Amino acid sequence: MAAAIDELTERLRQYLSTMTSTKLAPDDDFFGLGLINSLRALEIVTYIERTFDLEIGTEDLDLDNFRSAARIAAFVTSKQASTPAEAGG
Repeated sequence: MAAAIDELTERLRQYLSTMTSTKLAPDDDFFGLGLINSLRALEIVTYIERTFDLEIGTEDLDLDNFRSAARIAAFVTSKQASTPAEAGG
């Protein structure tokens, strides 16, 4: 499981580094660094929803869920674990 989270964190780190044109570490707070504005924040939420097939509700829009690649990876993992798989197929 840890390997999967590490892989997810790296994937998100690469995406965020490209978005911000900055080499970010997994725990870099890109909001605190002033690299993300509100429009970019919406792009991140949309990317997460589309890439990981998740629905992010208003209750999920806590800035702490999205401050760094590592926090986003933890959020995505938690959200996937709490979302029931669709029946059928």
